[in-house]
Amino acid sequence: MSRKIFRRRRAFASALSIVLAGFSVGDIAAQTIDQSGLENVIVQTAMQEPVVNDESITADAYLQVEPVEESVSTPLAEPVPSYPSYASAVPCNCAANKDKEAAAMAAFKKAYGGVFYGNNFSYLNDPHFKGPTFFSDNFKNLDTPFGTMSFGGESRYRYHNERNHRGVGVTGNDDNFWLTRQRLYADWKLCDAVRLYGEVLDADSYGENFNPRPIEVNELDIQNLFADVKLFDNDFGKFTLRVGRQELLYGAQRTVSPLDWANTRRTFEGVRGLYQNGDTSLDMFWTEFVAVDPDDADEADSAQDFYGIYATQKNTGLGDLETYYLGYDDTRAGFSLHTIGSRVSGATKNKILYDFEGAYQFGEDVTAEDHSAGFFTAGLGRKVETNFLSPTVWFYYDYASGEEDFADAARGDGGYDHLFPLAHKYNGFMDLFGRKNLHDFNIFSLTPLNEKVSMIVWYHYFRLVEDTTPYSVVMTPYENPNAGGTQALSKDLGHEIDILFNINLNARNNILLGYSHFAAGDYYDPATIGPADEDNDADFFYAQFQTQY
Repeated sequence: MSRKIFRRRRAFASALSIVLAGFSVGDIAAQTIDQSGLENVIVQTAMQEPVVNDESITADAYLQVEPVEESVSTPLAEPVPSYPSYASAVPCNCAANKDKEAAAMAAFKKAYGGVFYGNNFSYLNDPHFKGPTFFSDNFKNLDTPFGTMSFGGESRYRYHNERNHRGVGVTGNDDNFWLTRQRLYADWKLCDAVRLYGEVLDADSYGENFNPRPIEVNELDIQNLFADVKLFDNDFGKFTLRVGRQELLYGAQRTVSPLDWANTRRTFEGVRGLYQNGDTSLDMFWTEFVAVDPDDADEADSAQDFYGIYATQKNTGLGDLETYYLGYDDTRAGFSLHTIGSRVSGATKNKILYDFEGAYQFGEDVTAEDHSAGFFTAGLGRKVETNFLSPTVWFYYDYASGEEDFADAARGDGGYDHLFPLAHKYNGFMDLFGRKNLHDFNIFSLTPLNEKVSMIVWYHYFRLVEDTTPYSVVMTPYENPNAGGTQALSKDLGHEIDILFNINLNARNNILLGYSHFAAGDYYDPATIGPADEDNDADFFYAQFQTQY
């Protein structure tokens, strides 16, 4: 498709998104909205989902993790009356109605998911929902002769100031630039059994001195385009077949994520089977990875097959339990990896939060040896109640195995491959290291400062597992032995401190202000590894505004 056509589509999408966003912000600005009941929203780095300040909160909520079954349970909702049926709210002060009003408000706060095809605006048709309202609500749950339709999207603008790490890792390069992203979607439920969903994304970068990263630019392109067919829905559960281009998000996103922090988002093309029965869900999929082409239409890569099974059982004796098998074949690079893993998360009766996940990876890699690798994450947390501030504090340890032989260091070597994760969420906001050949000792603190402002402070200490090389977030070795790279003389990578403020203007508009500093370890001391000026520390400041409509 020609660049000129793409630019026309981009202009149209940007104009429409600005109009919708403007109405949304303006409509809210004209109202006096009681925010006292709203949860603090920790937009952080990924999904912009609400976080409940509740003593019984689990690890998932504090880390903005979307349950895997959300995408299973929401796609084929029952047809609902057209907007705005909530205008006739039930005028009753009885306890039962108060509970229903609270449930409607909770549904309002959770309307937007980590994937937009999981959005749920059914609260608009709840007579117990009393607002606030947004102009964009007029485009949700539209009852037509041909089914129910919803339209919406998101606009995001972010400023970066990067010192000594423009590119991949500690590079010695400084840069200042802007990133913009527009998303528009249309959701059409033809009937209870058939649904069509489409979403486009446009991402751009402005003012940079160096070339944009591959995850920063993508001219207007199709992000999601699929059809759902519900094959059965009875006492044995519900099963839906999904075919087409679709984003994938599972569990804590340590292995599979749409990568929302990136200006572009990750997507796949293929078929899925979605089963749910109460607290049990099962997601089976076979897809091809869709590579980003900044200037032309994105296409599925037949050389990269990604497939697997992801199962979730909520409310077990151990908490929420997830188990999975993930297969990834890259015939171009020459490896085939199979990952079997599990995760358990929840809270004890003593209000101790926990999050444990691990996986074993086997198969064929690019070395002469059979692939054998793995990762493990252990986290314990607690909400600390004080008269001044009440932070939730987590202690985490992350381990991912590495390649022992420096001469074999490459994508697809004997170390653990983290597949398609949201690495930014766990191994430092500066994205210096991927989950491979890595020890990460970290402490995380989330502190609500008031009803609208929350603060995250996250400290990391990074070390190599093997004295070979660290890897980037795209699994490439920092020191490539085939390009004259130098083997590590020290396993001490360094320390990172991340500070993030989220200003929750209202339920649909957020501002992020973040600063991160990296203090380089002894690994960077040799002149063959660190930047030429021997200044190995790095800094990152960013400011972001996002509106959803």
